[in-house]
Amino acid sequence: MLKWKRTTDLDAKSLTKSWQSYTVLILAMGAMLFFGVCQPHEGGFMPPSGAAASVDGIKISSLDFRRLHSNMTNQYQQQFRDQFDPVAMGISQRVVDQLVDSTVLYVEATKNGIYATDDEIEKLIVEGEYFKNEKGVFDPELFKRYLKSQAHTEASFTEEIRKNLVVNKFRSLLSSTYRPSEKFAEINYLIDESKVNVEYLRLDPNTIPVKIDQAEIDKFMKEGGEAKVKEYYEKNQSEFNQDKKVKARHILIGYKEARAAAGEAAKRTKDEARALAQKVAAEAKAKSGEFAKLAEKYTDDPSGKTKGGDLGFFKKDQMVKEFSDVAFAMQPGAVSDVVESPFGFHIIKVDTVQEAKSVSLAEAQKEIAEKLIARDRKPAILAEKVKALQAALKEGKGQELMQELGVSWKETGDFNLGSRVIPGGLGSDKSVRQAIAGLKNPGDISPEAVNVNGVQYILRLKSKTPADPAKLDEAKRKELVEGAKFMESYPLFNSMTTQIRKKYENDGKIYKNPQFVQYDALLNSKTPTE
Repeated sequence: MLKWKRTTDLDAKSLTKSWQSYTVLILAMGAMLFFGVCQPHEGGFMPPSGAAASVDGIKISSLDFRRLHSNMTNQYQQQFRDQFDPVAMGISQRVVDQLVDSTVLYVEATKNGIYATDDEIEKLIVEGEYFKNEKGVFDPELFKRYLKSQAHTEASFTEEIRKNLVVNKFRSLLSSTYRPSEKFAEINYLIDESKVNVEYLRLDPNTIPVKIDQAEIDKFMKEGGEAKVKEYYEKNQSEFNQDKKVKARHILIGYKEARAAAGEAAKRTKDEARALAQKVAAEAKAKSGEFAKLAEKYTDDPSGKTKGGDLGFFKKDQMVKEFSDVAFAMQPGAVSDVVESPFGFHIIKVDTVQEAKSVSLAEAQKEIAEKLIARDRKPAILAEKVKALQAALKEGKGQELMQELGVSWKETGDFNLGSRVIPGGLGSDKSVRQAIAGLKNPGDISPEAVNVNGVQYILRLKSKTPADPAKLDEAKRKELVEGAKFMESYPLFNSMTTQIRKKYENDGKIYKNPQFVQYDALLNSKTPTE
C-alpha cells in the first residue's frame, strides 16, 4: 500500500508530463461508470465464475473484465447508437483479447527488466487532474470515493496503473528508435489541423424493403431453411421471450455523500442537490421535448452528458429499486417527479415501453424465415442501389433515388481532419477518415461508398479550411515530433504484440475462459433470476 505524501513534498519535475504518461492514468480510469446507476447491471443473471483469463500464471479477474467491458460497451453505444449489437460486434471477445494482450506485454516487459516503482505510480496519481480538489491539490478523500465507487482497493488500482505504465515504457523503447524529421511533423500538422465539413448519406441494408411471398418461404423451408429457422430461434431467445423493458432518459443530481459522486456533485450537500433537482424537474416537465438538452446541461452522469441522459432499454432488475419502481410505472413521454436513490436525485423521462412477450417457434417460424431470406438479399440490393446513386450524384442528380431510399444529406459540421472521432454520427472508423482525407475540393464525392459493418456511407466535401502555418511554433513542433515517434511505432508494436502472444499461446501460457468470451451471448440468451 502506498503512503500518500503531501503534494508539496513531491518533486513534480521528476514526473514525465507528456500525453503518453497521462494516458496511463486515463486508461486505468476508463470504466468510471461501471458501478453507477446509469450503467445497467445484469441484475439476477449470474456472471461467469473464476478468472476471465490468465497469462503465465497471472489471473485476469472478473472485475477487470467487467470494467473494460463497461467502458468498451459505452464507447460502441455512443458510436453506433441504434445499430449497437454487442453480440454481433464481439464486444466480450474483444475485451478478453485486449486484457490478454496487455497482460502478455506486461509479463514480457518485466522479464526484460522493465518495472514501475511505487514512487512513479504515486506521483502519476497525485500530479494528475483527476483527484485534485478545488484548490488544485491532491485530495485523498476524493481518491477514496473513486476507489469505492469502482469496487477498487488502493492496491488493485495502483497495480492496474503499474501494468499500464510498464507496457507504456515497453512501447516507448520502440518509439525512441524512430527519428521523424521536423518537416514530417510540419506536414502532419498542416494535414491534421485543416478543418473540413462533410455531408454524408447513410444507407443501411436493414432499411431496404424486400417483398417475400409464401411460395419463396415454402421453397426456403424445403431447402434446409427449417434447421436455420430453429437455430435462429434458439440463439435469439431474447427476441421472442423477454421481460418487460423500458427505454428511458434521466438527469442525475448527485451530492457528496451519494454513491459514485464525483466532480461538482462531490461538492454539493444533500439539501443543495435536492433543491437543484426540484428546479430541474420543474423545467423538464415544462420543456419535456428538450429533455436531452437539459440532461446534457444538468446531469452529473458523465455518460448522460454525451447521450442526452439516454439509458437505452433495461429490465426492471437492471436498475436500483427506487429508480425502476418509478420508471416502470410511467407512460411513454411522461417526466417523473424527483426520485431519490443511493446515487442521488433523478428526473426520469420514459421514451418507450416494451411489453413482455413469449412467442413459440411455431408462431415465429414465418417471421424468422422472412427475416433470413431478406437478410441474404439486402446487401446485394443495397449494393445495386448505392452504385446507381453514386452515378446519379456525380451527374448532379439522385434526388428521386434518395427519396426512394429514404435518405437525405447529413452534416458533420467543422472538425479537424486529424480528429480520431468524426462528429455528426460518423464515428471513428479508419476507412471513413481515409475517404474524407481523399476529398480535395468542395463538392467532391467519395469515389466509392464506404462500408462500415454493412452500412454504406456516401461522402461529400462541403468545405475545407487549410491549417494556419503561423500557429506552428517551436513548442508545438517538438510536441508533434514526439507524438509522431509514438504513433509511427504503433504498427511495429502491434506486430510485436501478436508475435509474443503467439509464442505464449504455443507454450500453453494463455487461458481464456470461454464463458467470458461468450459473455454477451450468454447474457442475451438467459432470463435473469430473482
